[in-house]
Amino acid sequence: MKVLAWISDHLLYFVLIVGAFSLLFPGPGSSLGWIVTPVLAIMVLNVSMTIKAEDFKQIRKYPFMIVWGVFLQFVPMALFALLIGKLFSQWSDISTGQLLLGSLPADVSAPLMVYLAGGSTAIATAMLVVAMALTPFVLPNVLAWFGGVAFKIPISYLVVELSVIILIPVVLGIFLNYQSAKVREKEQVWSGIASLCYIILLFVVVSSNAQAIISLKMFALLILLAEIALNLFGFALAYLTRLVSKQKDTFLPLLFLVSSKEFGIASAAVETMKLNTALVIPSAFYAVVQMISSPIMVKIVKSVQSKKSDLEKSVTEIK
Repeated sequence: MKVLAWISDHLLYFVLIVGAFSLLFPGPGSSLGWIVTPVLAIMVLNVSMTIKAEDFKQIRKYPFMIVWGVFLQFVPMALFALLIGKLFSQWSDISTGQLLLGSLPADVSAPLMVYLAGGSTAIATAMLVVAMALTPFVLPNVLAWFGGVAFKIPISYLVVELSVIILIPVVLGIFLNYQSAKVREKEQVWSGIASLCYIILLFVVVSSNAQAIISLKMFALLILLAEIALNLFGFALAYLTRLVSKQKDTFLPLLFLVSSKEFGIASAAVETMKLNTALVIPSAFYAVVQMISSPIMVKIVKSVQSKKSDLEKSVTEIK
């Protein structure tokens, strides 16, 4: 138990070490693509086992903010991605791939980051489920309206992801938490296992994309900067909403869901439609960016919270 808790507390350092190793030595992880689906399901299950029955009160309390979070994932992120795509106007597939990336829903790992940062996992999971359920209807329309792109949704991929990776593990995890006091007592174990899954996923994702990233040489730097800009824009949208709405409970779910993208959908779509693989390049770069930036943001949030707590204690002692 202590080891798993230690992994959760030091996730950022594991991410940086494993990310660097995967980029330099991609061989071992590049052949492990088949484990992504089961590892994602295990991660979602363990995160969901931390959701208590009373947490659903938060979902009922903030229906508008959940809808707003879904809107931010699709529309403003897609518009900003479209703007960034203008940088690659000479490379139409990269430009289109950038718009595709911006139009994707949040990544499955986002609720884990929310939990690690001390936010509402229930609200984050609700935002994720709603966004994934709406993706078949929203994604093709966003691409058509903003980019004039005819897009065929990889329905089979989305059905598997929504049911096997998200819905079933979420329902099972919440049920186990509700039924068993022992499950409720071991939150650190479940978060530790979920963090371990995240590290494994990072290892596979970076390894699988390392060759493409390295082969692009200096052009890779431009794409990397573009994806960092999109990622930061997602964080900025959450901060702006926090300033306007004054809602503390929804801030962390927005912070990690709006800034992350379910990049696997892009790969599935390209494979389904037999499109140029260059369309996946922005998503591949973004995958690496978000899997590193999210733990960094967790560290920043926890540091700010710790300093705020220390300040409040000091003020209380003075009084």
